[in-house]
Amino acid sequence: MHSCAVSCLAFMAAAMSFLSPPLNAASIAPISETQTTLPERHTAFSEQLFRLPTRDGTILEATLLLPHMAGPFPLAIVSGGASHISGSNHGTRDRYDYLSGYFLARGYAVLRPMARGFAGSGGQLISDGCELATTARRNAEDTRDISAAIAELSDIDATRIVTAGLSFGGWVQMAMGTMPLPGTRAQLLFFPLMHVSSCHNDADRLLAGAGEFGAETRLPTLWVQGENDSLAPTATWKAMFAAYREKNPRAELVDVPPFLNDSHSLLNDPDGLRPWLSQADAMLEQAGLPHTVVVSDYLPALPPPSSGYAELNDFSRLPARNDMMRKAYQTFLAQQTPRAFVIGDDVESVGAHAFDPITSALSACNKASQNCHLYAYDNRVVWQEHSSSQTNEQTITVPAGKVVSVFYSVLNTDCSPRYVPAIKLVKGPAHGALRMSTSAIGLAHHTVGPLMKCNAMPVKGSVLQYRSDPDFSGTDRVTITKQTSTDPQDPPVTLTYLFTID
Repeated sequence: MHSCAVSCLAFMAAAMSFLSPPLNAASIAPISETQTTLPERHTAFSEQLFRLPTRDGTILEATLLLPHMAGPFPLAIVSGGASHISGSNHGTRDRYDYLSGYFLARGYAVLRPMARGFAGSGGQLISDGCELATTARRNAEDTRDISAAIAELSDIDATRIVTAGLSFGGWVQMAMGTMPLPGTRAQLLFFPLMHVSSCHNDADRLLAGAGEFGAETRLPTLWVQGENDSLAPTATWKAMFAAYREKNPRAELVDVPPFLNDSHSLLNDPDGLRPWLSQADAMLEQAGLPHTVVVSDYLPALPPPSSGYAELNDFSRLPARNDMMRKAYQTFLAQQTPRAFVIGDDVESVGAHAFDPITSALSACNKASQNCHLYAYDNRVVWQEHSSSQTNEQTITVPAGKVVSVFYSVLNTDCSPRYVPAIKLVKGPAHGALRMSTSAIGLAHHTVGPLMKCNAMPVKGSVLQYRSDPDFSGTDRVTITKQTSTDPQDPPVTLTYLFTID
């Protein structure tokens, strides 16, 4: 996911052009349309790209996302941040992100308009120096022009509109709340603010702007912001919200506890959805808007809370003590968030930097192993005690007088031996003979995963061979230990075989 943070914008004066005639629905058409399916999902959504004129003729870029269901759809107008945008760096077009997914999953069409000078939009970045509220209003006028055109489409139910914005986009949508389209019923503001490199100590301008915007709207508003926002001191944004709510008492605050290293990146992680979901759903419901998930494929799996099983860096609490699990967990800990660590019977997998790290890691594990479960997410352990599908006691039926062999191997992905596991006798048979060797050649028996390709070729390993006494019938018991790691400090696993003689 790209960053949604606002950085200092190097604004330039906007160029004026000719006045554009109003658009009608028949003249509005996308210049391209694609079907997008998110990783590990099956339901696609439509992504339409538009280039539409503002009132002065400047052509702005906008993306419309449509869920795979029957319309017309309520409309969510979502404005993104302005990370590192300048006169020489226009950034990339806003498309799907977790906030878009929130609305898509609830059956909304999602419009992602791009401001002047952003991505493929024409014109120059709008700048009014330290007049931050004026900059927001002028950008909001453009957003309103583009949104009004899209609202004319037959796929859109223009009587049911919600707006949302994050960072700079939240600041712009706060201004658009003073001039909402007919049919607008609510707005969501995520850490709304902006900074201009030439304007120092702009907290007073942000505070004044928030008060202005609150005085000019009565939209139900949900303001979401965190205690460790790198771009807004807590005292500043809390004063902004207080000024806004004093004038618009229909505003509510979600005060997010410290989130990872920076709550301004809240919407870059599936974990950042949980703090505000229930309040947003409640506001939408009260506004008469869709508020329940109808297409879950458009959202990532939500991570569970800490289980209290272990501290994140406590390797001694990993469910198995072996070199491969420690190596995989070290890989997980070295990843940036969002990240997930999954453990199976025979494999460990890491999901990171993906749309859905949890599902990605579970999918990788299930392709190579069985009994896959989430152990850790981001900076916490979420593991619950799980029983392995691999039992340490196995029953094997043997014809009387016949030899049965149990072969053990540990292979690399190219089918070469990673090591030959040592096996040691704990308790021998009472009614038969046993032979054990660590210099055997045999066939592996992998049932899932990439090592199945090795089943057809002889490989090096260890073997246990059992044969019952000639006149014995019934069950004989053998217990051994088997090496599970290249580290001699790691304990072996204890295995018991019940040989049933028929």
